[in-house]
Amino acid sequence: MAVPITGKSAIIDGAAGVGFWKIDDTASDAGIVHSGTKGAVVRVDGNLDWKGVYQSYGYEPQAIPGGAISFKGEGSDGDGYSGAARVSRVDIIWDIINDRPVYHNVFFEANGLLTVGASVGGGAATYAAPVPSDVTIAKWGEVTIPNVSYMKLTLIALNAPYVDTEVAGQVKRLAGNVDVYWMYRRNIGGTNSVNDVNTLPARNEVARLQFYVDAATNFWDIQDARVLRVAPIYDIEGGRGKRAKVVAATVSGKLGITPDNAAHEVKSPDGVNFIDFTN
Repeated sequence: MAVPITGKSAIIDGAAGVGFWKIDDTASDAGIVHSGTKGAVVRVDGNLDWKGVYQSYGYEPQAIPGGAISFKGEGSDGDGYSGAARVSRVDIIWDIINDRPVYHNVFFEANGLLTVGASVGGGAATYAAPVPSDVTIAKWGEVTIPNVSYMKLTLIALNAPYVDTEVAGQVKRLAGNVDVYWMYRRNIGGTNSVNDVNTLPARNEVARLQFYVDAATNFWDIQDARVLRVAPIYDIEGGRGKRAKVVAATVSGKLGITPDNAAHEVKSPDGVNFIDFTN
Protein backbone atom coordinates (compact mmCIF):
# COMPACT_ATOMS: atom_id res chain seq x y z
CA MET A 1 0.00 0.00 0.00
CA ALA A 2 1.28 3.44 -0.93
CA VAL A 3 1.87 5.76 2.01
CA PRO A 4 0.75 9.35 1.38
CA ILE A 5 3.28 12.08 1.97
CA THR A 6 2.63 15.37 3.74
CA GLY A 7 3.61 18.91 2.96
CA LYS A 8 5.96 19.01 5.93
CA SER A 9 9.16 20.88 5.06
CA ALA A 10 7.98 21.74 1.55
CA ILE A 11 10.03 24.75 0.46
CA ILE A 12 10.35 27.43 -2.21
CA ASP A 13 13.72 28.82 -3.15
CA GLY A 14 14.20 32.37 -1.87
CA ALA A 15 10.95 32.69 0.10
CA ALA A 16 10.89 32.65 3.89
CA GLY A 17 8.07 31.27 6.03
CA VAL A 18 6.14 29.46 3.28
CA GLY A 19 3.05 27.75 4.68
CA PHE A 20 1.39 26.61 1.46
CA TRP A 21 2.04 26.32 -2.27
CA LYS A 22 0.50 24.66 -5.31
CA ILE A 23 1.03 24.38 -9.06
CA ASP A 24 -1.59 24.01 -11.81
CA ASP A 25 -0.12 22.56 -15.03
CA THR A 26 -2.42 22.74 -18.10
CA ALA A 27 -2.68 22.59 -21.87
CA SER A 28 -5.02 24.86 -23.83
CA ASP A 29 -8.25 23.44 -25.26
CA ALA A 30 -7.42 23.19 -28.96
CA GLY A 31 -10.75 21.67 -30.06
CA ILE A 32 -12.19 21.47 -33.57
CA VAL A 33 -15.37 20.24 -35.23
CA HIS A 34 -15.62 19.58 -38.99
CA SER A 35 -17.56 17.51 -41.48
CA GLY A 36 -15.56 14.37 -40.76
CA THR A 37 -16.23 14.37 -36.99
CA LYS A 38 -20.05 14.38 -37.35
CA GLY A 39 -20.48 16.99 -34.67
CA ALA A 40 -18.05 15.54 -32.15
CA VAL A 41 -15.31 17.77 -30.76
CA VAL A 42 -11.82 16.44 -31.39
CA ARG A 43 -8.64 17.93 -30.02
CA VAL A 44 -5.02 18.35 -31.00
CA ASP A 45 -2.08 19.31 -28.81
CA GLY A 46 -2.54 22.80 -27.33
CA ASN A 47 -0.16 25.39 -25.96
CA LEU A 48 1.31 24.51 -22.56
CA ASP A 49 0.76 26.82 -19.61
CA TRP A 50 1.06 26.67 -15.83
CA LYS A 51 0.47 28.87 -12.84
CA GLY A 52 0.80 28.70 -9.08
CA VAL A 53 0.41 30.39 -5.73
CA TYR A 54 2.19 30.30 -2.41
CA GLN A 55 1.40 31.75 1.00
CA SER A 56 4.07 33.16 3.25
CA TYR A 57 4.26 35.10 6.49
CA GLY A 58 5.30 38.73 6.57
CA TYR A 59 4.30 41.94 4.80
CA GLU A 60 7.05 42.14 2.16
CA PRO A 61 6.71 39.59 -0.67
CA GLN A 62 9.68 37.95 -2.33
CA ALA A 63 8.75 39.52 -5.68
CA ILE A 64 6.23 42.13 -6.79
CA PRO A 65 3.71 41.75 -9.64
CA GLY A 66 5.29 42.00 -13.06
CA GLY A 67 8.59 40.73 -11.69
CA ALA A 68 10.29 37.63 -13.09
CA ILE A 69 11.12 34.78 -10.71
CA SER A 70 12.88 31.45 -11.10
CA PHE A 71 10.40 29.20 -9.32
CA LYS A 72 11.80 26.21 -7.43
CA GLY A 73 9.36 24.23 -5.32
CA GLU A 74 10.31 21.04 -3.55
CA GLY A 75 8.16 18.73 -1.42
CA SER A 76 9.11 16.77 1.66
CA ASP A 77 9.54 13.67 -0.57
CA GLY A 78 12.26 15.42 -2.62
CA ASP A 79 10.22 15.78 -5.82
CA GLY A 80 10.49 19.15 -7.45
CA TYR A 81 8.82 21.63 -9.76
CA SER A 82 10.79 24.40 -11.41
CA GLY A 83 10.50 26.95 -14.16
CA ALA A 84 10.67 30.59 -15.15
CA ALA A 85 7.59 32.50 -14.00
CA ARG A 86 6.24 36.02 -13.65
CA VAL A 87 4.34 37.27 -10.60
CA SER A 88 0.79 38.37 -11.46
CA ARG A 89 -0.69 39.31 -8.07
CA VAL A 90 0.17 39.70 -4.41
CA ASP A 91 -2.42 39.84 -1.61
CA ILE A 92 -1.16 41.20 1.72
CA ILE A 93 -3.60 40.38 4.53
CA TRP A 94 -4.13 41.64 8.08
CA ASP A 95 -6.64 39.21 9.63
CA ILE A 96 -6.95 40.86 13.04
CA ILE A 97 -10.30 39.35 14.03
CA ASN A 98 -9.02 35.78 13.55
CA ASP A 99 -5.72 36.49 15.31
CA ARG A 100 -3.47 35.66 12.35
CA PRO A 101 -0.04 37.22 11.82
CA VAL A 102 0.34 39.42 8.74
CA TYR A 103 0.77 37.17 5.70
CA HIS A 104 0.73 37.36 1.92
CA ASN A 105 -0.27 35.23 -1.07
CA VAL A 106 1.88 35.39 -4.20
CA PHE A 107 0.29 34.33 -7.51
CA PHE A 108 2.55 33.60 -10.48
CA GLU A 109 2.22 32.51 -14.13
CA ALA A 110 4.40 30.62 -16.57
CA ASN A 111 7.14 32.41 -18.42
CA GLY A 112 8.40 29.24 -20.08
CA LEU A 113 8.65 25.47 -19.55
CA LEU A 114 7.74 23.79 -16.24
CA THR A 115 10.06 20.94 -15.23
CA VAL A 116 8.25 18.32 -13.15
CA GLY A 117 9.47 15.51 -10.89
CA ALA A 118 13.16 16.14 -10.44
CA SER A 119 14.66 17.42 -7.21
CA VAL A 120 15.49 21.08 -7.72
CA GLY A 121 17.35 21.97 -4.55
CA GLY A 122 14.86 24.64 -3.49
CA GLY A 123 17.12 25.82 -0.69
CA ALA A 124 16.84 25.34 3.05
CA ALA A 125 13.55 26.43 4.57
CA THR A 126 13.94 29.76 6.36
CA TYR A 127 12.34 30.61 9.67
CA ALA A 128 10.23 33.76 9.44
CA ALA A 129 9.36 35.74 12.56
CA PRO A 130 5.69 36.57 11.91
CA VAL A 131 4.45 40.12 12.46
CA PRO A 132 1.38 40.21 14.74
CA SER A 133 -1.65 41.92 13.23
CA ASP A 134 -3.30 42.93 16.50
CA VAL A 135 -0.95 45.89 16.98
CA THR A 136 -1.40 47.31 13.47
CA ILE A 137 -3.50 50.31 12.46
CA ALA A 138 -4.89 51.93 9.30
CA LYS A 139 -5.16 55.60 8.40
CA TRP A 140 -7.40 57.39 5.91
CA GLY A 141 -6.18 60.87 5.05
CA GLU A 142 -3.76 60.81 8.02
CA VAL A 143 -6.60 60.04 10.48
CA THR A 144 -6.56 56.66 12.24
CA ILE A 145 -9.54 54.49 11.22
CA PRO A 146 -11.19 53.15 14.41
CA ASN A 147 -12.05 49.53 15.16
CA VAL A 148 -10.48 47.88 12.10
CA SER A 149 -10.79 44.08 12.13
CA TYR A 150 -9.46 43.10 8.66
CA MET A 151 -7.39 44.70 5.88
CA LYS A 152 -6.25 43.49 2.47
CA LEU A 153 -3.98 45.14 -0.07
CA THR A 154 -3.80 43.63 -3.57
CA LEU A 155 -1.05 44.51 -6.05
CA ILE A 156 -1.74 43.35 -9.61
CA ALA A 157 0.12 43.23 -12.91
CA LEU A 158 -1.90 42.33 -16.02
CA ASN A 159 0.95 40.44 -17.66
CA ALA A 160 0.83 39.93 -21.43
CA PRO A 161 0.99 36.26 -22.59
CA TYR A 162 2.44 35.28 -25.93
CA VAL A 163 3.40 32.15 -27.89
CA ASP A 164 5.41 32.11 -31.08
CA THR A 165 7.50 29.73 -33.17
CA GLU A 166 10.55 30.31 -30.99
CA VAL A 167 9.01 28.95 -27.76
CA ALA A 168 7.62 25.59 -29.00
CA GLY A 169 4.12 25.99 -27.60
CA GLN A 170 5.19 27.23 -24.17
CA VAL A 171 3.30 30.31 -22.97
CA LYS A 172 5.60 33.17 -22.02
CA ARG A 173 4.73 36.55 -20.52
CA LEU A 174 5.89 40.15 -20.47
CA ALA A 175 5.34 42.43 -17.49
CA GLY A 176 1.93 44.11 -17.70
CA ASN A 177 0.12 47.21 -16.49
CA VAL A 178 -0.15 47.50 -12.72
CA ASP A 179 -3.05 48.34 -10.44
CA VAL A 180 -3.83 48.37 -6.72
CA TYR A 181 -6.98 47.15 -4.94
CA TRP A 182 -7.61 47.63 -1.23
CA MET A 183 -10.25 46.98 1.38
CA TYR A 184 -10.76 47.15 5.11
CA ARG A 185 -13.53 46.10 7.49
CA ARG A 186 -14.29 47.98 10.68
CA ASN A 187 -16.75 47.48 13.48
CA ILE A 188 -19.36 50.23 13.70
CA GLY A 189 -21.64 51.48 16.44
CA GLY A 190 -22.86 54.88 17.53
CA THR A 191 -24.16 57.12 20.27
CA ASN A 192 -27.27 59.25 20.61
CA SER A 193 -25.48 62.12 18.89
CA VAL A 194 -23.06 60.47 16.44
CA ASN A 195 -23.71 57.52 14.14
CA ASP A 196 -20.54 55.78 12.98
CA VAL A 197 -22.08 55.01 9.58
CA ASN A 198 -21.96 58.72 8.84
CA THR A 199 -18.19 58.70 9.42
CA LEU A 200 -17.50 56.20 6.62
CA PRO A 201 -15.84 57.65 3.51
CA ALA A 202 -18.05 58.55 0.56
CA ARG A 203 -17.85 56.84 -2.81
CA ASN A 204 -15.34 58.51 -5.14
CA GLU A 205 -13.62 60.14 -2.17
CA VAL A 206 -9.84 60.18 -2.69
CA ALA A 207 -7.29 60.30 0.14
CA ARG A 208 -4.00 58.85 1.28
CA LEU A 209 -4.40 55.33 2.69
CA GLN A 210 -1.84 53.76 5.03
CA PHE A 211 -1.89 50.13 6.16
CA TYR A 212 0.60 49.82 9.02
CA VAL A 213 2.67 46.73 9.80
CA ASP A 214 3.36 47.90 13.33
CA ALA A 215 1.82 50.31 15.86
CA ALA A 216 2.83 53.63 14.32
CA THR A 217 5.98 53.63 12.16
CA ASN A 218 6.09 51.44 9.03
CA PHE A 219 3.27 51.13 6.52
CA TRP A 220 2.18 50.34 3.00
CA ASP A 221 1.48 53.76 1.52
CA ILE A 222 -1.17 54.33 -1.18
CA GLN A 223 -0.90 58.05 -1.67
CA ASP A 224 -4.06 58.25 -3.82
CA ALA A 225 -6.77 55.74 -2.90
CA ARG A 226 -10.29 56.07 -4.34
CA VAL A 227 -13.36 54.64 -2.57
CA LEU A 228 -15.61 52.61 -4.89
CA ARG A 229 -17.78 50.62 -2.48
CA VAL A 230 -19.13 51.07 1.05
CA ALA A 231 -21.09 48.14 2.47
CA PRO A 232 -22.48 48.16 6.03
CA ILE A 233 -23.36 44.69 7.38
CA TYR A 234 -26.24 44.17 9.81
CA ASP A 235 -26.58 40.47 10.67
CA ILE A 236 -29.75 40.11 12.71
CA GLU A 237 -29.86 36.30 12.81
CA GLY A 238 -26.28 35.92 13.94
CA GLY A 239 -23.75 33.17 13.44
CA ARG A 240 -23.34 29.60 14.57
CA GLY A 241 -25.77 28.81 17.37
CA LYS A 242 -27.48 32.13 16.51
CA ARG A 243 -24.79 34.07 18.30
CA ALA A 244 -25.14 37.82 17.73
CA LYS A 245 -22.58 39.31 15.36
CA VAL A 246 -20.88 42.67 15.65
CA VAL A 247 -22.21 45.16 13.11
CA ALA A 248 -19.48 46.07 10.65
CA ALA A 249 -18.83 47.92 7.40
CA THR A 250 -16.54 47.05 4.50
CA VAL A 251 -14.89 49.88 2.57
CA SER A 252 -13.06 49.05 -0.66
CA GLY A 253 -11.57 50.73 -3.69
CA LYS A 254 -8.63 50.99 -6.04
CA LEU A 255 -5.75 53.25 -6.89
CA GLY A 256 -7.23 56.67 -7.67
CA ILE A 257 -5.24 59.59 -8.98
CA THR A 258 -6.26 63.23 -8.59
CA PRO A 259 -4.83 65.72 -11.11
CA ASP A 260 -3.95 68.29 -8.44
CA ASN A 261 -1.73 65.90 -6.47
CA ALA A 262 1.85 65.55 -7.70
CA ALA A 263 2.69 62.58 -5.44
CA HIS A 264 1.01 59.33 -6.46
CA GLU A 265 3.50 56.67 -5.40
CA VAL A 266 2.58 53.33 -3.87
CA LYS A 267 5.36 52.37 -1.45
CA SER A 268 6.14 49.34 0.66
CA PRO A 269 7.10 49.69 4.35
CA ASP A 270 10.73 49.27 3.31
CA GLY A 271 10.45 52.38 1.13
CA VAL A 272 10.44 50.60 -2.24
CA ASN A 273 8.13 52.09 -4.88
CA PHE A 274 5.68 49.60 -6.38
CA ILE A 275 4.34 52.41 -8.59
CA ASP A 276 6.33 55.60 -9.14
CA PHE A 277 4.68 58.37 -11.18
CA THR A 278 7.71 60.65 -11.06
CA ASN A 279 9.57 58.66 -13.74
